[in-house]
Amino acid sequence: MAKPHELHLFDWNKMIDSFHKETDRGAAVLVGGFVENYLGTFLSSHVVDEQVADSLFQAVGPLSSLSQRIAVARAFGFISKQDYADLNLIRKIRNHFAHHPLEASFSESPVAELASRLSEQETASEAQAQSRAERNKLAYLYSCAQLCGRLHLRMEKRKNAAAKAKQ
Repeated sequence: MAKPHELHLFDWNKMIDSFHKETDRGAAVLVGGFVENYLGTFLSSHVVDEQVADSLFQAVGPLSSLSQRIAVARAFGFISKQDYADLNLIRKIRNHFAHHPLEASFSESPVAELASRLSEQETASEAQAQSRAERNKLAYLYSCAQLCGRLHLRMEKRKNAAAKAKQ
């Protein structure tokens, strides 16, 4: 994977329409890819030397995968324990869909069990989802949205603090 495409939170809304039209597999890979890229955008926002940092996100760079980005974000205190847990569940769900081309859905193991542990499972249940698959798919979507929202807020706070420091 190359350097993350700089995403903005408003790009999330563009993706939602596609999410609801997708199969379980397409939805999981689409949203999981967004989270991976947005976490890359977040980590890139902490860079102080662009030249050195460019190699970090290259295809064989140390921050080329979602797993590596999650580990670095947690190790340096950029994300909470709960965000770390959710990101790992999202990664596992996305990877399961990506690596099991014939048998994967939000209603069956292991995806259903992973999705049931996401922090937004209760919110999805309150959304009056009719089936287990629907609840799990919404919990995945909501958990991804919340994570991206929190990352966005942290980037904005940091940007505002830097702007105030320059004044």
